[in-house]
Amino acid sequence: MIDPDIATLLAAAPEFAGRYLDLVREADGDPGAAAAFNELADHVAGLLAEPGGQRPALAACLAAVEEVAVRSPDAEDLVGWSFLDCLSRSDLDLLQPWLGPRTLAILDEMDLG
Repeated sequence: MIDPDIATLLAAAPEFAGRYLDLVREADGDPGAAAAFNELADHVAGLLAEPGGQRPALAACLAAVEEVAVRSPDAEDLVGWSFLDCLSRSDLDLLQPWLGPRTLAILDEMDLG
């Protein structure tokens, strides 16, 4: 059975599914939610680096992150340490307007922003 936090991510951001499946293959099974959110950070950084056309995909990824931040008991670890902490300072600066209120609160608590 798939982790509910990963299911949330894949439902909101289906374009990430290919990268997640690659991660599953590399791990010979379930890579865990922390690894998935770390991979999501790389995916989001890539979307930021592409010229303008990736904004809907970026919004979908960050909406999923916010949903996990709001409802997951593991939000601090997944959103904070596995996602936000893996982004560069410049990426975090660019993402600030896109982050939801709970994600921003986690970022502030981590003192990364």
